[in-house]
Amino acid sequence: MQESTSNDTNSLTNNINCNVIPVFPSLILSFEVPEYKELLPKVEKLRRQDPKGKEASNMGGWHSQWMDIPPQVRKYIPFPAYHGISWYMVNVNLQGNCNHHHPQNDWAGVLWLKTPPNAAKLEFEHPDVFAQYDAISSIEKYHPEMHKGTLYYKAYSFTPREGQMLLFPASLRHHVYFSTTDEERIAMSFNVSIDDQQTTQFGQL
Repeated sequence: MQESTSNDTNSLTNNINCNVIPVFPSLILSFEVPEYKELLPKVEKLRRQDPKGKEASNMGGWHSQWMDIPPQVRKYIPFPAYHGISWYMVNVNLQGNCNHHHPQNDWAGVLWLKTPPNAAKLEFEHPDVFAQYDAISSIEKYHPEMHKGTLYYKAYSFTPREGQMLLFPASLRHHVYFSTTDEERIAMSFNVSIDDQQTTQFGQL
């Protein structure tokens, strides 16, 4: 069987009407949390009590122990029944978080508490980037407006902003770039598992 080929890179835009139907999106929910500054004294207290912290996805930096999700954040989580944990992270120059996801959870989140100028970005990886690598590349190369309009990217990054909270599927792989400043970048992250009964008590990772 002879393979059908074409070198006409403009055939879609010139000859065909095309409607884009973006099925299976990965939703990232964004919230504004005006109370975020109330959490900063807690971060300082925890660091004094536990200067070493723990190791998880952090590459350098300080990572707190696991704890309950604070009330300043719980009221923004848009589900009536869940449990979860939270933790704080502080990064400075040449510190970041490796590529990872949050297994055995339904949603994960981050709230930025302190962001210096040019703060290190949080980048999400397309959940099917390897299988769809060439498909994404073809849209990016030949149809950039479609590429941008549907956010059909191999990866997508957010620049941290104080008081912004993101909630995203826990299976979505992500990492934090290395910081390039000695000013502290402080974030609170958390996991959410949906329950059948109304509860927001401390849960397991």
